[in-house]
Amino acid sequence: MEEKQQEKVFNSKNNIDSKAKKLWTILGMSLLLLIPIGFLSLVISDRTAYRNEAIRNVIKSWADPQTIITPSMSFKDKNEKNEDVVKRLELGNYNADVVIKTEVRKKGIFKVPVYTAEISQKGDFINKYGDLSKKQITVAVGISDKRGFVTEPIFKINNAESKKLQDNTYTTTLNTNAKTIPFEITYKIKGLNEINVMLGGVNNHISVQGNWKNPSFEGDFLPTERKVTNKEFSANWSVPKIALSTDTKGPSCITVSLLVPVDSYSMTSRALKYGYLLLALTFLGYFIFEVTSKENNKIHPIQYCLLGIAVLMFYLLLVSISELLTFKWAYLLSALMVMGQIFAYTYFVITKKNSLTFSVSITTLLGVLYSFFYVLLMLQDIALFAGSIGLFIIIAGTMYLTRNVNWYNENIEGER
Repeated sequence: MEEKQQEKVFNSKNNIDSKAKKLWTILGMSLLLLIPIGFLSLVISDRTAYRNEAIRNVIKSWADPQTIITPSMSFKDKNEKNEDVVKRLELGNYNADVVIKTEVRKKGIFKVPVYTAEISQKGDFINKYGDLSKKQITVAVGISDKRGFVTEPIFKINNAESKKLQDNTYTTTLNTNAKTIPFEITYKIKGLNEINVMLGGVNNHISVQGNWKNPSFEGDFLPTERKVTNKEFSANWSVPKIALSTDTKGPSCITVSLLVPVDSYSMTSRALKYGYLLLALTFLGYFIFEVTSKENNKIHPIQYCLLGIAVLMFYLLLVSISELLTFKWAYLLSALMVMGQIFAYTYFVITKKNSLTFSVSITTLLGVLYSFFYVLLMLQDIALFAGSIGLFIIIAGTMYLTRNVNWYNENIEGER
């Protein structure tokens, strides 16, 4: 009798040791699979660099993101010492209207948003120098990348004709001593990704509209009014001189960026940050099945490794398919492919067709996890809250499923 009891105690210790060893093996396998996660991160970085190279190639044949520079008016004069000096007129009221027409250019499989824009700059310069009838007035206007000029600027300055001197500089003679000199400049430009409008008047009124459904309003000031629909947008700014930047960082600007709806590489990179958690939770599901199975099913460490690699294949599929489809469809298709593979391997290999319920359950678990992580990707602002609640539920579920596991086989004591 004592020998049988000792044998049971021995077997109990072996069972405990076996569970502990399996748990440590799974942990080691999870840490080992961090290596392919690192490789996947390098793949995403490499594809991002390739996409940026495609954008640079488009820039070479198109133009850079444009900055519309505020016009300036000046003239040469003599000071008290009869020396040549340049006097500048202050920009008073300044109105800039920008109408953007966008299109998408392709470079290989990559899409780059480009635009043409019709620019209208109106306003007046403040004349505090008196009679300018004998002065040769110089007016400068320009954009950050002059390759982007589609048409020559047309000037109307106090109804006087202007003559081009050099790039972006025009000259005219004004027969006036008025306190304000009105002007109007119109031209057409091209650029890509974003457009900036520099501010510099006493009163600045900027209007930007375009046929892009995902604009981002950035720069030093947000619009006072804006409207965004599924097809177009419009925005207006009103900024007084007192609010403009006076430090060394440069003149104040407003910026409108033409965002691609979803950057698949950045989204995949964010999704990959949950890779280890997805792997650990998948292994946890199989381990719970192993210790609670009445059929005494055993899962070999090599099988855990294959399951882990299959789970991580999701991210490689995601980054490759998202280059051809939108991110949400790529995410769904990648998840379904991995879930199908996991189900087939679990049902036909691990359970030997003996447990359809577990095969469906583990596949459903993966589906829930993929859905959960997708929600976290979409809800950036409350991702921490949603993630913590989700993990709380997962831990509670694990506690419930393992409530009847006899980790120490203490029932032996009752069999004496």
